[in-house]
Amino acid sequence: MATTKLWKFKSRLDRLIDYAINGEKTENKLYVSGINCMPDTAFYEMTNVKKQFFKTGGIECYHGYQSFVKGEVTAEQAHEIGVKLAEEMWGDRFEVIVSTHLNTKHYHNHFVINSVSFKDGKRYYDNRTTYARLRELSDSLCQEYGLSVLEEKPCRNSKINYANYYKGYVEKNNYYTTTKADIDRAIAQAYSYKDFENLMRAMDY
Repeated sequence: MATTKLWKFKSRLDRLIDYAINGEKTENKLYVSGINCMPDTAFYEMTNVKKQFFKTGGIECYHGYQSFVKGEVTAEQAHEIGVKLAEEMWGDRFEVIVSTHLNTKHYHNHFVINSVSFKDGKRYYDNRTTYARLRELSDSLCQEYGLSVLEEKPCRNSKINYANYYKGYVEKNNYYTTTKADIDRAIAQAYSYKDFENLMRAMDY
């Protein structure tokens, strides 16, 4: 079982990165990985992306957290799960540092996610739906590794059901992703707008 958290970080990015990749907590950085960046130069790489797209103000990054039950995972498993989670969740558009801290009884992963995408310059937008996806991906990976999964419970101060949010996300995401792929395929094959229409009709649109 793993619990997850994600929050905005508006302070100094370099300090958070230093905290995340601290050698004393990660066995001399053995359990530190970079996705779309190198951990030791991540601060400069992330900053350059912000400068490139003229988005150096506001939220510096997002700080994620994934904590496992005491004794349920090895350091290798915890880090492997964290890397897979980060790749699936943010890897297509953002630079991410994944570090596994071993200095507590509960092994836990830290994620430092650049707030600006290297791919299109858009900012990461965190809401209930994206957080629901984070939880669902974490649970899915835990099941894949034979770990226990946190049962869904209402939040103390709200009636939010993140499983329902994720279900809605999947339905919406699958529809738009599939439709976009079909449109791109039709555009690539069509010689005219009429051809495009015929191809879309052939795919039942």
